[in-house]
Amino acid sequence: MGYIKVKASFYNAIDYVGWLRGELSEANVRRVDVEALVDTGATYPALPEDLVEKLGLTLLREVDGETAGGVSKLKLYGLVIVEIEDRIAECPVILRPRGTTPLIGVVALEQMGFRVDPVTGKLVKGLPLML
Repeated sequence: MGYIKVKASFYNAIDYVGWLRGELSEANVRRVDVEALVDTGATYPALPEDLVEKLGLTLLREVDGETAGGVSKLKLYGLVIVEIEDRIAECPVILRPRGTTPLIGVVALEQMGFRVDPVTGKLVKGLPLML
């Protein structure tokens, strides 16, 4: 199976809620539109540092995490609203170096009800919530 890339929007979650409540105009919601790589080996979405700065996200904490390069300290920022097609998820993001590709991890995919079809290499919509 090859790489799966999707068009995604990331919003500052505080701004997004302010917009929903009528406290901010949509134009004032900090947002970035990206082409992201779907990474089923990643837990959370990950964004390069310049996009985290553009969204005005706050560092929540540093956590030990496993990456392709081994175990390291990861910076967890949040919260963001991730939108793919007509679905949204809310979660923290991991900081990546500037110039790297944004990633969509399984937490956001599962919240939105997407699964990866290994035959077609595409995202397939399911039900967004399971209890």
